[in-house]
Amino acid sequence: MAATWTHAQVYNYMDGEGEEEESDEISGIYLGLNLGAYFANSNTAAIYNGYGYQRDGTINEFSNSWLNLAIQGNPEAERRTGHAMGGLSDGEWTFDESDMPGSMIYSPAFMWGFHMRYMLNQDFGVYAEFNGNKPVTVSEFTIRRNSPSSDPTQSNRLERFQIRGEEQRLSIHLGLHRVLMRNKFEKEGKSTSLLPYFELGGNVTFVKFEENFINLGTEVVDLTVFYNRANQYIDEANLLTGTGFGGFASVGGQIALGEKFTINIGYIANVAQINLGGFSETGFQHMAVFRIVYM
Repeated sequence: MAATWTHAQVYNYMDGEGEEEESDEISGIYLGLNLGAYFANSNTAAIYNGYGYQRDGTINEFSNSWLNLAIQGNPEAERRTGHAMGGLSDGEWTFDESDMPGSMIYSPAFMWGFHMRYMLNQDFGVYAEFNGNKPVTVSEFTIRRNSPSSDPTQSNRLERFQIRGEEQRLSIHLGLHRVLMRNKFEKEGKSTSLLPYFELGGNVTFVKFEENFINLGTEVVDLTVFYNRANQYIDEANLLTGTGFGGFASVGGQIALGEKFTINIGYIANVAQINLGGFSETGFQHMAVFRIVYM
């Protein structure tokens, strides 16, 4: 790990204007670890809503949607659904487009990453970092019970089941890091162990479709087995990937821990393009980051 020490002249404002003293500034390479939370924009969460898509990215109609095929696409699917409904026979339950899931929204995801920075002096540098996360979206769909029952509450009752989507994201940030207020604090004789900072730069986001499945209570069904190719169903979906570009800004606080370590606690706002199959959306992706940096 390379680091160089240079000497700069600063005024000692506490002892009298015009007097000078030596201060050490550090330039060189810094390495860090990022931990935090990732809040994904939900524009692309609809890709997991059970309709599915074809290889060209076209969204399926309800009749050939992945969820409809999993519920009642063939006799085996119908038997599985009847079993999930408590042993109902054909005609004792119905599933139509009104039963499809509502809005899909990503839950906050755990974020982890690696940070590498080159400081030109103690307050200004350039950096690159790599942050990974796995956004998850969960919603519900319904199946209606039609069978008559001696218990009126059991007739025409909607049973609710879970649908879930998962993906992987990797964000690469290239930017500038600037610490603020050091000179002002030194003039006023205040401690510089806690200072604000801001960052600006560009980012690249890589996205990979990972899983889309439903939980029928008695069985978990992988919806990607219904990925359509020339009207022939194949065993597994090709997991789609995409790349998008954008920019980011970050603000936070820097805490000095001795001579070798600093902690950054900050907020990052990404304006990022997310490309996945036929979906291409640009929106804000938010991050809360805890970063520990070693010189």
